[in-house]
Amino acid sequence: MQRRKVTFKLYPNAEQEKRLEAWVRLHCELYNAALQERIEAYRKAGKSISYYEQQNVLPEIKMARPEFLELGSHALQQTLRRLDLAFQAFFRRVKAGQTPGFPRFKSSKRFSGFCYPDPAGWKLMQNGKRGATLRIGSGFQALTLRARGRHRFGDTARPNDLTIMRRNGSWFASVTLRVPEAACARERADDRHRGIDFGVTDWATFDNGETIENPRWVRTELPKLAELQRQRARKRKGSLRYKRLSKRVARLHERIANLRRDFIHKETTKLVRTCAVIATEELTPKNMSRSAKGTVETPGRCVRQKAGLNREILSAAFGLAHQVISYKAVEAGTRLHLANTRQLKPSQRCARCWEIVPKTLAQRVHVCPHCGHTMQRDQNSASVVLIDAHTPGTGVAARPKASPHRRRKPRSATRETHTTTATAV
Repeated sequence: MQRRKVTFKLYPNAEQEKRLEAWVRLHCELYNAALQERIEAYRKAGKSISYYEQQNVLPEIKMARPEFLELGSHALQQTLRRLDLAFQAFFRRVKAGQTPGFPRFKSSKRFSGFCYPDPAGWKLMQNGKRGATLRIGSGFQALTLRARGRHRFGDTARPNDLTIMRRNGSWFASVTLRVPEAACARERADDRHRGIDFGVTDWATFDNGETIENPRWVRTELPKLAELQRQRARKRKGSLRYKRLSKRVARLHERIANLRRDFIHKETTKLVRTCAVIATEELTPKNMSRSAKGTVETPGRCVRQKAGLNREILSAAFGLAHQVISYKAVEAGTRLHLANTRQLKPSQRCARCWEIVPKTLAQRVHVCPHCGHTMQRDQNSASVVLIDAHTPGTGVAARPKASPHRRRKPRSATRETHTTTATAV
């Protein structure tokens, strides 16, 4: 059984939305009270309270506060478990010598939502192609919400847990499904072998010269975003107009994120449906987008230019593309080859003679002084990773005849997904 997550948008009426907000406030109140109890117990008696000790008090809380009864025992336990996970992460960071980040009190407006950790207490019913109904609770107190969304797994999928989220004034239901292996499989229409080089100028460049244009979602919306932020800067912080503009800024960021996610899902689905082998290099966007500001003693250079490049790198979402293509490749039976960038150096290596040819970032054409091979830089990198996928650690396919006077290719540490047999959904 595999686990897949699907998100539905909820459409509550005014009365239902008021009730959902009341539930979120109660969960937030429970979270803050449990956090206060832990702080006071350690401050006054030096005692650490565990999750199980707080969980055992829930029946007494529901007797004293009847409004907690309709929330459900499992949902209340999950809120306490959420606090316990925050403390576990805090102690883990302390031991690792990182910035601890002690768990903080939360306001009800910033409390994201609540969770049902198992199928008890709720039910999701699919109506037609995109319509759905979510029922929370039982009896006359049950809350029935209209929802929009669908998944491709059919009736074989079984719900595992439910998370109700509030984001930018809208409500969403995130459902985790337990899905059989056969239902997860994707049909593959072709058996191509493709090398891919992800970049900023073109979002993806293939070994045959084809490219996918970079939509540049942030750059397109940047003038509008800057204008909204200038308007907000002129308003008194905390005022009604300041809050309205903050909501507009948040909605614009959400629109950019939705466009990016939709684009990546569509393009990666096309790839795994037509490719038997996909080769690319391991990327670390966190390191690639590191600030060039430096320190007071050693200030950085070209800080503003590097900040613009960092914005474009994060906007292209290479990390999300790798995550999505990884699980889709398994579902389609496609072999995904991730070459070790530090050892292979695809952008500096010649795809014909396998020699290292140093280039600056501004040089967009690869010209090899050893063999005369000339190719567009990103296409050459895509060809290098594809060769490494076919002959990992040897590079024999790159040069049919041995060249003793040239350096041998270093052995490349690679990571591949397991090949599975794709069957029709």
